[in-house]
Amino acid sequence: MIYIRTFAYNAEKTLKRAVESVLNQTYRDFKYYILDNGSTDGTRNIIRNFAKCDKRIIPFYSSKNHDHTENLDFWNLPKNIPENSFFCVIDADDFYETSFFEEMLCFMEENQLEMAACGTEFFEEESGCAVGGRILAESLIIDQPEKWNLFFSKMYWNLRQVWGKLYSGKVAAARYDVEKPEWFPSYGGDTINVFQSAAVAKRFGIYAKKLHHYCLSAKSVSHKWMDERETADVILYEKAIEFLEQKCGIVSDQNRIFLYLVYWSALHDTINVLVCSQLSPEKQVTVMCNMICHDITKQMFASDMSAWGIGEKEKRCFQREIIHWLNKHAREYSEKSLDRAKEIYLQFNPNFSQFISKGQLLWYLRRMPQVVETLALCEYENALDFLEGVLAGEDVLPFAVQLAQSLAALLQRQEAYVLYEKLYIGVLIRQGDLQSAEAELAEWEQILPEDDTLVRLRRQLEEKKGRNR
Repeated sequence: MIYIRTFAYNAEKTLKRAVESVLNQTYRDFKYYILDNGSTDGTRNIIRNFAKCDKRIIPFYSSKNHDHTENLDFWNLPKNIPENSFFCVIDADDFYETSFFEEMLCFMEENQLEMAACGTEFFEEESGCAVGGRILAESLIIDQPEKWNLFFSKMYWNLRQVWGKLYSGKVAAARYDVEKPEWFPSYGGDTINVFQSAAVAKRFGIYAKKLHHYCLSAKSVSHKWMDERETADVILYEKAIEFLEQKCGIVSDQNRIFLYLVYWSALHDTINVLVCSQLSPEKQVTVMCNMICHDITKQMFASDMSAWGIGEKEKRCFQREIIHWLNKHAREYSEKSLDRAKEIYLQFNPNFSQFISKGQLLWYLRRMPQVVETLALCEYENALDFLEGVLAGEDVLPFAVQLAQSLAALLQRQEAYVLYEKLYIGVLIRQGDLQSAEAELAEWEQILPEDDTLVRLRRQLEEKKGRNR
């Protein structure tokens, strides 16, 4: 007996296709649990009509979406089926090939599997056209710890999704459904449940055939911001590490680097959803800071992912995109947001504070965001080149000239350093800080006593003093 579960929310356009793909299976011995998850469209009527026509369908109706306190028999289904039965999940917008059950059961029986996955084809929701998929070239049987370690990256995609699989009653019971631990993520819970099931499966297999079709939809939760989504990325990484430690006793360097790659991809996705969300700029900066400053993110950036096509160039490009976004919202920053932004800059360049103080940061973000970007990315030549183009203005502040001096010294550009010192003295004179100008000028007159620019600056200083008497 196979027990199938589908929960549907406002799925009147797709549910019929999903249900019919189950009812038309060549293997007929199943019970199909379908829940209307508080829909406001015609979903409930579709379920009711199917249940009237086929006694294998067991309908459930919830008053609110994602309320696990209703219809406990539906949510606790995996824990209540016999061990010699099987469990399956299909989303309300997906569908199976008619031979899915028959072929998967045969594959499991032949290889004595407790859990099995198949290949998936993706299709667009609007057009219905196929747009690729994930199918192994040959079937894979994992029955030893060494194989989990060896084939983990190859099979990882099949561990991410709950659908496209058959679970024995034993491994299905290991899932978290109603009773979830406190750490259970708000996003990515399907992956956690697959890990939980696979952890107790002694034999797991992937059938190298396309039997499942997955709908790519812009309405998917993966495109919507959920609270603590950034925490979910961390939890998924940590639980993948725990899973490998449990199955293999060790996490190989290759698999750890691979999981950094997975985390890298998740970070991109989460940031894209974050910046398109309706959260306030302050909240967005705080969430961004939490992600970038997390230890796992630091470890990822420090790791060598070049074997997977992620080198220093790609990391730098990613960092630049984040800085562009931060700088774009600079005018909306509160003092708290400014602190969070600076924490991010410091993650990319630990020496950032040596060049720009907290009190100066907002001025630079509003007047010279390119300088902030180049300094955060340790592109000192570019930072100095940009400063050279703007320091001639009448409203330049002394600390901007001092920054150019610091960069010239760092880059061992002696002539530029002297030039910026003279410019600095001139700015001090223009702004009326005559005491500081006198101290700087006197020191440099001893070093370059015949310098024409210093002579001119001395004349300007004395004239300014005379007017102030």
